[in-house]
Formats: sequence, structure tokens, C-alpha cells
Amino acid sequence: MKSPARRNFLKGSTALAGALVISFWLPGGGGRRAFAQQPPPAVSPNAFLRIGKDGTCTVMVKHLEFGQGVTTSLPMLVAEELECDWSRVRAELAPAGAEYAHTMFGMQMTGGSSSVVNSYDQLRTVGAQARTMLMQAAADQWKVKLADVRAEKGFILGPGGKKLSYGQLAEAAGKVPVPQKVQLKDPKDFKLIGKPMRRLDSLEKVNGKAVFGLDVQRKNLHTALVAHAPVFGARPRSFNTEKVKTVPGVTHVVELSNGVAVVGKSFWAAKTGRDALVVDWDLGPNAGASTEALRKQFRELATTPGKVAKKAANPEAIKAAAKTVVAEYEVPYLAHAPMEPLDGYLRWDGQSAVARFGSQLQTGDHMAIAKVLGLQPAQVVVETMLAGGSFGRRAQPTMHLAVELAEAAKAIGPGRKAPRLRR
Repeated sequence: MKSPARRNFLKGSTALAGALVISFWLPGGGGRRAFAQQPPPAVSPNAFLRIGKDGTCTVMVKHLEFGQGVTTSLPMLVAEELECDWSRVRAELAPAGAEYAHTMFGMQMTGGSSSVVNSYDQLRTVGAQARTMLMQAAADQWKVKLADVRAEKGFILGPGGKKLSYGQLAEAAGKVPVPQKVQLKDPKDFKLIGKPMRRLDSLEKVNGKAVFGLDVQRKNLHTALVAHAPVFGARPRSFNTEKVKTVPGVTHVVELSNGVAVVGKSFWAAKTGRDALVVDWDLGPNAGASTEALRKQFRELATTPGKVAKKAANPEAIKAAAKTVVAEYEVPYLAHAPMEPLDGYLRWDGQSAVARFGSQLQTGDHMAIAKVLGLQPAQVVVETMLAGGSFGRRAQPTMHLAVELAEAAKAIGPGRKAPRLRR
């Protein structure tokens, strides 16, 4: 596989509201064509880097931040090459978009401890290109050669003590053609990468200003709580809709593909309604599923020949061991449990939809919502929110949270009563 730096993935730039904006798109790769999206237009508001007139450098983080620190590590990659003032760096979580695709997997997602490794060349190049454009803008203004200027801590310095801030140069730099080839730093010259840095998100997470999915508030916001089946694949035969609707504040009781949702004007109304919900489940082919049944199945599978991962040079040596210890370990079937319950917000008006939640698989969630609501992907916006952990819980190939959120909204009907789904 070619390295990301060789993929010719860089795509144009533009001035946006007087700021320097660097934007890119990455074509889908490998076998992930099922998630392919159309490349954005050359002028894209979804940029990796924005430099405002005030000199603030905002890095759009394409991966989900759920505790691992990408809102610091990824801006560090840009800032290292940009030669900006670290105190002026900010991070924003990027929405779902083709330009934010994982350079190795061809879709926007977070996982496998791969956020830094797949962004390393990409974001360093972003910083180096922006720095070169700022330098070129200053050189043009001073009528000197590019080699006669240099970048340092958010300023471009030139002959005779000339000095301009990134904020002063942002608009002019936005009109400079994006250099397709830039020289990246030698690691020995790094000032940020590999150095201990304070996280950009720590203060807001400590003082409560950080906005997670559960913090989203809007007028006429309704809450949907879902009663899920006791086993995979079960479907409800019937449920006591009319009785649940007598609970004050409950507005809807609707069947979803994965359970029954009770919708209320508040969380407490929805919870009280779900507590009163009685569902007669058709358990289907997994009716006999239980921890003991799974344990028996696993034991039987353990006696069958497994795949050979690696052959040792002398596998017979163990037979000559003075003492052999055999141990058996068992754990029950466990569900991943993030600190923040799975939740999401969706507003649907029949023609477009805006969803906000801590998405770990933005491309898949984006497509799932569009499919359920019968919309084109361009009609759906998925805004990535901070998430309180995942541990695999948000990375489900069924996209069930996104699907349930869209199904609940569709069942309620388009309008101002935007649902917030909590599991």
C-alpha cells in the first residue's frame, strides 16, 4: 500500500470569511467501497484548518474524541509544521464528510489506535502547506523572495525586521495556490511532536463547559427511550400502547426494528412510560439463548481444531517440560458499557436532517440515517459530539443507534418535535 503522502489527496483552498482555509478530500480505498461518498466541491466549508483574522488556528479533528486525546494529538501534528503559537490553537470535531475519510480504511471512523498513524503525514502536510501559503503571502506583500521569509510562533518574519501575524496574512494567504509539494520537518527539529503537552480539552471537561451528546438542548426537544428485546433478533408481537400513553408527558409509543420506543416531552415522562410498557416478545430463533447455552457452545468449539496463527521452531519441546500447568478461564458474555449512555439528537423536517451524537463510525451512521429517512446523503448532516467513552460500544456494524434515532424521528413525523434518543 502506498503511504498517505503519496496519494495526491490534497485538494484546493479558499478564503472563508476572511480566513485561510485548507480543505481536502480523500477517495474511498480498499474494500470499503460500500461506504463511498461523493467528493465535496473544491470550495468546502469542511476544512482541516482555519486561520482567522485574530490569528486563532482551528484544526478540524476528523476522529471521535472519547477520552483518547485526539483533540490534542491531531492539532499537534498541524501546529508542528504550521509554526504557530500553541496557545492560539483550537480543536473542533469534524462532521461526517468524505474529506475526513480514514486514509487506510476509506471511510470516516475511529478505532484500532490508528488516529495518529493515519493522520501523521496528512495533517503535517496541512500545516506545512498553510505555513508556505502564509510565507508566500508575506513575501508577495513585501516584494521579496520566499526564501527571504520565515515562520515563527504565529508570525512571518522578513528582511529588515518586517513582521506580520498569521491573522494579518490569513485573507491574502487564502488566495495563494496550495503548494502540492512541501518539505516536512526532520524529526530532530520537532518542538511539539513527542513532547508532553497539556490537553486542549481538559479545562472544559473539568469545568463542565464541554458539550457531550447528552448536553444537547433544543426547543420542543422530546426524549425517546427504547425497550430492547431480551435476545438478539426478537420482535414485539404486541405492547400496551394505550396504557402507556396515559402517562403524563408521553406523546408516542412506536415500534422500531430493534425494539419499542416510548417518546415523551421530558426524560422522566419517557422513562415512566417505558417502565409501564409491557411487551410480548417473539423471541425467534434465539429463544433458548442464555449465558449457560453460550458457555456450552464455547466449550464445544474449544474442542475443535483451531486455525494455526504461528508455528514455533520446536513445538515438541513442551513435552519435555518438567512440569506442565493447564488452566481454564471463563468470562460471561459481557456488553460494552461506556460511561455516557448511548444517546443522540436528530431533527428531521421531511426534506433534510441534522443529527448530533458521539459517532465512532461517521460514514456508516450518516448513510444509515439517510437510508431510513429516504434522503440523499447530501440532505443529512451528522455533527460529531464529544463522547463519554465507547470500548467498542459505539463501533457497531449495524449502526443501530443511528438507525433507531432515525426510525424514532420518522415514526414521530417531521416537524419541530426533535427527538433525543437515550438507550
